[in-house]
Amino acid sequence: MRQLVQLHGHADEFKQLNCELVFIFREEREGIEGLQKIREKHGTDFRFGVDLNNKVTTAYSPEPMTFDNYVIDSEGIVRGIVAGTKTDRATAEELMKILKQIQDDA
Repeated sequence: MRQLVQLHGHADEFKQLNCELVFIFREEREGIEGLQKIREKHGTDFRFGVDLNNKVTTAYSPEPMTFDNYVIDSEGIVRGIVAGTKTDRATAEELMKILKQIQDDA
């Protein structure tokens, strides 16, 4: 949750960069109800999803205990990847750097 809290603190900056953050949880065993609790606890309006069986997220983070972050443009093209582990995940600054580069390239 540390990453969620850190990114939530930069929500306005992400909106200014015209992007949407989507979190896919692999560890939330309460499913949709658990995601609602997280949303309420942290007061965020980020989009959440859950992949309890790791069917989709494994394609993006195939190694055990990897928690990579992807920057995907509006056409579905992966424009940046920030490698992560369970305890060391992408920061807002790392993600914004990629987003700003995409805008500069446009």
